Amino acid sequence: MEALKDLYFNEKGFVFDPDSGAIYSLNTAGSFIVKQLQKGVPVNRVLREIRKNFDVDEATAQQDLRQFLDLLVTFGLLTEAPA
Repeated sequence: MEALKDLYFNEKGFVFDPDSGAIYSLNTAGSFIVKQLQKGVPVNRVLREIRKNFDVDEATAQQDLRQFLDLLVTFGLLTEAPA
């Protein structure tokens, strides 16, 4: 099961990791995904919500979500990339 670190997030898309001191800037889609994960929304539901809220086809949404989750893992913000 994936676990998003405890991050500080503002409405402009800036994320602060208090453990490392790193600050990240997210676009609208990235902000949307992080907010969903912070609420504990399962990844398969996040994908559905992306499709509902953004004008994107299924394949693109899957690929973009996978790439974003992999980046979160790379930066140590997500403990495990969901399957």
